[in-house]
This record gives sequence, C-alpha cells and structure tokens, in this order.
Amino acid sequence: MNRHILLATDGSSFAKKALDYVATVFEDHKDLEITVFCLAPPAPSYLSTPNPAIDEITRLERLERIEAENLRWAQKVVEEAIEFLKEAGFAEEKLHPKVQLKRGDLAHAILREARLGRYDAIAVGRRGFGRLASAWMGSVSHKLVEYAQGVPVWVIDGREWNKRFLVAVDLGEPGLKVIDHVSFILSGHPEAEIVLFHVIPSLSGLWSRTKEKDLAQLEELLIEHKEKEALEFFRKAEKIFGEEAFRSGQIRVKVKASAFGPAGSIIKEAREGHYGTVVVGRRGLGGFKELLLGSVSSKVVFSLNEQAIWVVG
Repeated sequence: MNRHILLATDGSSFAKKALDYVATVFEDHKDLEITVFCLAPPAPSYLSTPNPAIDEITRLERLERIEAENLRWAQKVVEEAIEFLKEAGFAEEKLHPKVQLKRGDLAHAILREARLGRYDAIAVGRRGFGRLASAWMGSVSHKLVEYAQGVPVWVIDGREWNKRFLVAVDLGEPGLKVIDHVSFILSGHPEAEIVLFHVIPSLSGLWSRTKEKDLAQLEELLIEHKEKEALEFFRKAEKIFGEEAFRSGQIRVKVKASAFGPAGSIIKEAREGHYGTVVVGRRGLGGFKELLLGSVSSKVVFSLNEQAIWVVG
C-alpha cells in the first residue's frame, strides 16, 4: 500500500513539530513514503529583471550566487529532516528530498506540489515558514487549510502526541471522505485508537417558548431519527474500515446529543479525552462549497493548539 505524505519544512521550530509528530505517531507504523519539501527563498526582487542601476553581468552574477546559496540552505534543511526521520527508524528508501526555488505565494507553491505529486496529505507546522509568521491568521498553515480542497492537510501543534484519534464526522458523503482518509492512512497501524464522533444538536438551547414536555418529545424524536440515519452511515463506515487492516476493538463509535453545537462538543471531547489527533471534514452535510473560515472546522482548528488537526475534504 503506497501512502505518500508531503512534509513541508523550513527548519523552524514550528516545522520541526511536524517531524516530531510523524516520528512519534508512526513509530510503530513506518510504512509511509515521506517527501520532505523545502522552498528556497528567491533572490531580492530588484535582481529578478534588468535594472538600469546595476550592470547586467553583475546583476546576473548576484542573482545566480544568491539563488545558489538559498538552494544550499534549503538542501541542508531537508537533509537534516531526513536524517532525523532515519534516526527515528524510518527506512531510507521511503524518505525523499525535494528542494525548489520559491516562485509566488508560499502556500500556493506547496499546494501546487501536493497536487502535481498526487500526495495523500500535506503535513505542516501550525505557524512556521518565517519569523514574521507569528499569527495563525494569514500564516502558511492557515492558507493551506483554507484553500487545499481535495488535499488533506495535517496541521501540527502541541508538544506531546499520542496515538489516539478523534474523528469527527457529519453523516453523509463528507463524513465518509473523512473516514476513507483515516482508514487508508492508519490501516495496519497496531497502536492507533480511533473514535468516530458524531454530534446531534440538542434542542434544549432552542425554541425557549416551547413547553418542557413538548421539547423533550421533540428532542427524543430528533435523536431517534438521527440514530437511524447514523446507523446507516456507520454501517458504510464499517465496510470502509473492513477493507483495511484493523484489529478488533481498535475503532469505537461515540454519538452525542449536545447543546454546545458540533464545534464546542468536538473541542470539549478532544481536551477531556486527551486525543493527540483530531480529524475534521472541510465541509459539512450536503457538501456545500464554502470557505473554511467561520465553519465548524475553522473553530476546531483555531481553538485546539495542543493537538494535531487533520482537515479532510
């Protein structure tokens, strides 16, 4: 089974989190192809085109020298990352270096490589990629989450990780896409603990004028209806997992009715259950195309900073 991850790095402390995460979570499951990818900074813009203030031969010499220096730096970053993974026990033949000069926006360059190379996921530190990228909003990792439709993005944060995976699912096709990615990546992982988590919105926070008795009846009917829908969904999920290699008891299902809403419930469960990784879908039920910003997934990614978050869809 060929599972190939694009691990983007710039040698920063944030990028090293992604390395630590992969080494920790997959220490017992090293059947992964990993391409360590670094984009070398370009030369200053004033050298990129003919400049009347600089002799043309001088300009070209400076351009070539600076680009060569930047490529050597990127190559060193990649080599150090691969050496780290080798020391963690990953086979050398499964580790691949890749260095390019950055052209245009950094996030879009990473995404372009991910799509051209048909990687199964992008792994990236939560902030990273430059000393000025100190805020989540506007950072490379945020842009990747925002625009990488069709390419799962693993946003790595925290300091200590385990092999417990909270997989938040909507019922329907988007949720099945999340399950398909998790089952594919974790198939054969002997230590992975997977909890499929579905939230049924409780009516207790709505329709405040409704009598308590009627409200309870309405909520009971809603849960009963959703349970039937959930049963069909999880049967499909069982079939997906059944096609991969998982041991008995490795996958559990948790369905919860909550007035906190999906995002609040996922965040609460992730913290109280001490999960190392939380998996969410990019889109909700119905598959409407929307920007991630303001969605359940965005709230989860923004709020959880001690876990790795996989965004799928």
